[in-house]
Amino acid sequence: MNISELHDFFIEAATTERKLPYPIRKQKMSNWPDHLQEWSAYGYSTTRTPVIKATPDEISRWEKAITYTIELSDQEERKLIWAVAHSAAFRDRGPRWSKIAKILGLNDPRIVKRRYQDALVKLHYKTKAFQ
Repeated sequence: MNISELHDFFIEAATTERKLPYPIRKQKMSNWPDHLQEWSAYGYSTTRTPVIKATPDEISRWEKAITYTIELSDQEERKLIWAVAHSAAFRDRGPRWSKIAKILGLNDPRIVKRRYQDALVKLHYKTKAFQ
């Protein structure tokens, strides 16, 4: 895998992670039912939002991504890779570099992008050595 494929691999893993069920099951009567916010709708709607579930292939690739991040020795690099992947999940424009920079306390989003690329390069060579 090259660096861009590794980037796409982690974004796919983040989207798969969001498709997985919640670890804590919601109770039967704990929430109010969803309803439309329009004045003409009285809670009745013919449209339903589909529940997207992860396929077994996506789950196995997600587990592989988890094992890849364990190979990194620096915990900050692990967090950075998953933060970038989650910010780019279900988004066409890519990661939100400025938002991640604000979370990390940095002034420039280009620093975050450079650190992310450096972490991917390290991960690329570590996974290449084990294959």
